[in-house]
Amino acid sequence: MKTVDTVSLIIIRDGKVLVEKRKSDKATDSGVIVVPGGHVEDGESLEEACRRELRKELGLDCKVFKFIQKMLWRTPIEDQLVHYFVCEDWNGVPQCNEADSILFLTPNQLDVIDIEEERRIIENFFQDRKNQVPS
Repeated sequence: MKTVDTVSLIIIRDGKVLVEKRKSDKATDSGVIVVPGGHVEDGESLEEACRRELRKELGLDCKVFKFIQKMLWRTPIEDQLVHYFVCEDWNGVPQCNEADSILFLTPNQLDVIDIEEERRIIENFFQDRKNQVPS
């Protein structure tokens, strides 16, 4: 099966993460609650894909994307090498342009995220952040 690069965006504001409920007509993962993202286009860097997807899906701009992890996700139509990036310094008002709905979750609400591996990535992000000692 073909492997494609994708990006997933962990968008943080006030200690909460933005997630979306995917539309029920999507070819993969329809109706599930996940972090937003999308495919990397030909000739596009991962960061360029992050910027484009963030603008397209949510109408937001982000100054800095921080890579945190990647994982292979097998779907019925393709294998996706998902690159997870965090953005905490973003501008704009989140718009629901491509999903059924969007919402912000606290670290205690992450159990609504449908993909277990993705939920763990976000839990680990929040745990690592909590364990960081300010300098």
